[in-house]
Amino acid sequence: MQDGSKRRARLILIVGILLATLAGVGTFLAASGSQTAAPPVIETTPVLVAAREIPAKTTLTAADVKVQAYNVDAKPPAALVKPEDAIGKITLQAIGIGEPVSLAKFSDPKNPAFVVVPASFLGADGAPKSDSPNFRAMSITVPDASAVGGAVQPGDIVDVLYAIQFDPVKFLKSPKPEQTADFSAKIILDRVTILARTSTVYTIRTDAATAERIAYLQASGGQLSFLLRGPKDERASGTVGVTFGAVQKEFKLPIPEKITP
Repeated sequence: MQDGSKRRARLILIVGILLATLAGVGTFLAASGSQTAAPPVIETTPVLVAAREIPAKTTLTAADVKVQAYNVDAKPPAALVKPEDAIGKITLQAIGIGEPVSLAKFSDPKNPAFVVVPASFLGADGAPKSDSPNFRAMSITVPDASAVGGAVQPGDIVDVLYAIQFDPVKFLKSPKPEQTADFSAKIILDRVTILARTSTVYTIRTDAATAERIAYLQASGGQLSFLLRGPKDERASGTVGVTFGAVQKEFKLPIPEKITP
């Protein structure tokens, strides 16, 4: 009887060892399987982002944006997807590198913003090219009566006419005998772009040197006027200016004479 009990105890011990071994093997296999299993797939979607730092009032080029994969759950609802939806638009605010691009970043087509340096004068890095003019935005005041009745609007192209009462004795060191005080008028600038307007204050694009000259002309007591150009009219004005002599000759104005009553 004792031998039978020993044999049963020995059998139970062996079975227990086998079960424990099988359990250990199962646990090892399960752990190994979990470590080699593929990670869950994250769903992405294309989003248009800034490829570099973009300042405000910048006309976007192809080099400014790129398409990047975004987590579907993290995609801003208003983010653009296609580069062509952004290229050529003007930014109202700065956009950081990698920041999604949306229509809210751009100026309203009904109230467009302006850029000081046109995109055609910018290099691949977004900075002005070395040979581009030193563009500046400048505001000048032109009353409605001298600005086509106030019809001039942002985006229009105008010529700038300047008229002044000129006294040779005042301005010339040695005036010629035939020179006399008179009005003088001339178109001084061709094809000037109107960038913005607030009442009678107009913002134009010019270069730094011309801006200095315009400031002097405004302070001199003369009068600036806008001549509105027709669409796609790129012709130079071709004028040389006018005083009384030219007007009298062209229009055959009668010259009053002194008489003895």
